[in-house]
Amino acid sequence: MGKEVFNRYERKYVIDYDTYEKLLRDLKPYINMDKYAKNDGYYTISNIYYDTVDKLFHHERMKRQRFRQKLRLRAYNDVSLDDLVFLEIKKKYKGLVNKRRTKIKLKDVYDFLSTKEDISVTPEYEVSNQQILREMAFLKNFYDLVPTLVVAYERQAFFAIEDDDIRITFDKNVRRRKEDFRLENGSHGDLILNPELFILEVKLNGTLPLWLARILNEHMCVKRRFSKYSNSHNIIEELVDKEKYHMGI
Repeated sequence: MGKEVFNRYERKYVIDYDTYEKLLRDLKPYINMDKYAKNDGYYTISNIYYDTVDKLFHHERMKRQRFRQKLRLRAYNDVSLDDLVFLEIKKKYKGLVNKRRTKIKLKDVYDFLSTKEDISVTPEYEVSNQQILREMAFLKNFYDLVPTLVVAYERQAFFAIEDDDIRITFDKNVRRRKEDFRLENGSHGDLILNPELFILEVKLNGTLPLWLARILNEHMCVKRRFSKYSNSHNIIEELVDKEKYHMGI
């Protein structure tokens, strides 16, 4: 989890439990488990997403604009205010994902994100990459970003044995909450996806290797668009629309 700059393509699939088990069986000769995983192979990821008041970043994705971006705070497993977390900028252009992140203490990142200092002021926090933090200072102040959603899930992650730039992850129990924007309070939230379903992601720098393409094809895995952040928003918007309908609004 120490890498700070990523440039890669991300392929996503929604699969059921039976397909998940069969995929793991067939992938086993080609992959190694992420060294950060716990005994059961999973760890918890909790994110706070920041957006404009009118959800600009969310709507960029829904309109399928070629250039999209998001700012999020990410923690692994349980954290306290003195623990290090990741503050990340994620941008996507024509399918290529660029992610830049820096380590910072949780208590410091809350202060940084809530402070509306002039964008020309250099942030003074103890971080692993000051340049990336300066970029985030510009972004959060230019757009006047606010915490919008907490999205959490359990992840099982693997690397390809012959090419550790190829990463394969399975996410389950995807959940969200639209209040309590404090990661030290845990990863609780409402499920946005059937608990029997997994989000499979393949992250790589180029094309799929033949062995991986063959296995995905054999199990009829079809690539699809899926954003945990935007899908969480869509569920909230659907619930609001249903409530308005029943109220006759």
